[in-house]
Amino acid sequence: MRAAAFFIFAFSLLINFSASADDFYDLKHSIRGYKNLVNTPPAPLTKFTDKDGNTVTLADFKGKVVLLNLWATWCPPCIKEMPGLNELAKYFKDKDFVVLAIATGRQGRESPDDFLEKRELTAMASYSDKDQEFLRMMKISSLPVSFIIDQNGLMRGGVKGRTEWDTPDAKAALGKLLDNLKQS
Repeated sequence: MRAAAFFIFAFSLLINFSASADDFYDLKHSIRGYKNLVNTPPAPLTKFTDKDGNTVTLADFKGKVVLLNLWATWCPPCIKEMPGLNELAKYFKDKDFVVLAIATGRQGRESPDDFLEKRELTAMASYSDKDQEFLRMMKISSLPVSFIIDQNGLMRGGVKGRTEWDTPDAKAALGKLLDNLKQS
């Protein structure tokens, strides 16, 4: 009897895990340039700062799906991508989802926060990584780059280069993912 109960419990976990894994896999078909990671490593334990100098880590967002976007004010593809990221943040503001716009390295003439405010791109959470700690840990040398991190802090995939985050297909896939994660 115990073995049967354990089997049912283990099978239900497998079903929930499979649905979640499939939903992340579906992002590949809905977001141009998105690639899933073969393994799902924990996100690096790097620190970011907000405009007031407060330190934040990715652990502060546990329980939410995070779209982490690394960008710079001097980077034309980054700038072109920002309105779509901002739209996505607005669209999913009532879900367990957050868009983190992490300005990395040296910036242009205006601060990242001033840059975003001037362009009314304020739905995203804005932080800085002046030492490029995250990029160095991930061994990445180009911008923009974005990662999807699940509610448990595991890196699921991402996009190297610019993409359109606010297309109907992208919104539908992310919405399905968030709804399924909420149910499991």
